[in-house]
Amino acid sequence: MATINYSDFSTNSANPYYLHPNENPALILVSPPLDHKNYHTWARSMNIALISKNKDKFIDGSFPKPSITDPLYGPWIRCNTMVLAWIHRSISDSIARSVLWIDTAAGVWKNLRIRFSQGDIFRISDIQEELYKFRQGTLDISDYFTQLKVLWDELENYRPIPHCKCSIACTCGAIDSINIYRQQDYVIRFLKGLNDKFSHTKSQIMLMNPLPDIDTVFSMLIQQEREIGNSVIDSIVNDAPDKNSSNVFLANSSYGNFHGKYNSKGKGQHSGSKGSNRFCTHCQGTNHIVENCWIKHGYPIGYKGKGKNSFQSTQANSAAVPNSPMQLDSTTSSTKPPFGFTQEQYHGILGLFQQLKHQPTPASNSVSTSPLAFNSQSSNGNELYQGSDWYS
Repeated sequence: MATINYSDFSTNSANPYYLHPNENPALILVSPPLDHKNYHTWARSMNIALISKNKDKFIDGSFPKPSITDPLYGPWIRCNTMVLAWIHRSISDSIARSVLWIDTAAGVWKNLRIRFSQGDIFRISDIQEELYKFRQGTLDISDYFTQLKVLWDELENYRPIPHCKCSIACTCGAIDSINIYRQQDYVIRFLKGLNDKFSHTKSQIMLMNPLPDIDTVFSMLIQQEREIGNSVIDSIVNDAPDKNSSNVFLANSSYGNFHGKYNSKGKGQHSGSKGSNRFCTHCQGTNHIVENCWIKHGYPIGYKGKGKNSFQSTQANSAAVPNSPMQLDSTTSSTKPPFGFTQEQYHGILGLFQQLKHQPTPASNSVSTSPLAFNSQSSNGNELYQGSDWYS
């Protein structure tokens, strides 16, 4: 067997003894650091990091310490010390103190493996219990799969599938069958923990023969989750009420059909047909329905009743109904007087209200928003405008 020449360690980056100028002992190669519970994941991450730096041979015993007269003694000491520093920076302080006086990186690596890699039967039982109890719950498919896979990988470290070590390669296929069963167990466990909304997809997958691998099942469930999410969004959009539904009264009937004309009895002309059998469930009136009820929705802009209490009743009704057209009109502009009054008339009325506030008010002049109050305040032919027998 030819001897490998490592004498070009100072220039050849493929040489295991080569150290890049940017390498330094303060680097932290993996995170989180090794503690008493995460040896298997830590060792896997650390080994990958050292392989990427071409320094894995310093922990597996491939490069024993050369004699002091060997030309590679100096490069070996430098690389071994660098790997030692990386290991110390990647383990907890208490563990680092326990291996501080071990001189070689291979010795530290072996010590940690002996101390922490033994299969913990209690941890194995905990992982198995977590796997069988774990459910998707509020997690999405991706998070649910990720958490399951962490448990599977940890169990795989404790209970790896053995490899055939016979001098003559085994051809019975028993190991391959064990691998297939292990993958099927992953698929079954993944499907059984899903929420009920995926029950149809679960049944279809479990009826497949052969059962697809776990990655294929994950891809199928991700697509199903996306489809369910889109359906839910469409349902919400279709069921959402129209943002202009509060203005149906203005758009459809009374406001558009009101002409502002009054007869001698104080009743305005309305386009509704006479003799209609329509009935309002809100004010108990006839000739209109609740969707067009002015008492409920507010009076239209431009309405001027000639009854003596028309202004008070209209204003009280408008205040009782939020977002009515007159209320919106009066709140959107602080300078525009409501109900068609001039600015001087509006301020005069406000002043009158201030005076009445400090005086006893007869019950007959009280402002009320109930339908009975509207009917009781009409007298001498000066009733509140009711729109051509609108709710009489």
